[in-house]
Amino acid sequence: MSQSVAEVLILTVNALGAGLLMFIAGVLQKIMNELDELEFKRFVNMLDRTAMADAFAVTVATLPIVAAIGYFVAYGFNHWWFIAGFAVWAVGSAMTKVINMPIYQWLVESNNTDREEIRQRRRKLQLGNNLRAWTTFGSVILMACQFGVLEVVLTLVVSAILAIPFLWLSRKYTPGTARAVAG
Repeated sequence: MSQSVAEVLILTVNALGAGLLMFIAGVLQKIMNELDELEFKRFVNMLDRTAMADAFAVTVATLPIVAAIGYFVAYGFNHWWFIAGFAVWAVGSAMTKVINMPIYQWLVESNNTDREEIRQRRRKLQLGNNLRAWTTFGSVILMACQFGVLEVVLTLVVSAILAIPFLWLSRKYTPGTARAVAG
């Protein structure tokens, strides 16, 4: 397998992970913010158990580290954009372990029901989810720059332009949902 093919495969898995994390930080977090504190606690515990048992979620979360180790062994450290992207991914992953994991561990304890403490941990979880989603998205951009910075910038601009009509259509055909999410 060529180095470029390996980079595309790792980048693809990383982009899938970024999409999943953006969904959690953007969509699920808004739902979690609307839940009562004890409902939030129950929801997060169900979400955590379900995610840890889901093959896709576990694969997308762990495959980049395994693939990167194989990549570095096979190809070394000569593609700096790609390495920078992986470093940003690793920082985001570490932040999740430091910020989110203690929250999940605290919420799983049945005797932890103090509503104010749950609200504080929900805000901290929101921060952790947003940091992870945006650092992973940044890592995708950096990894993609390995194939050409101009191409990445153009792709981002075109994607943003294409997203506008889709966003408009989604709000037009689901007006109640759009108003509820927008607040």
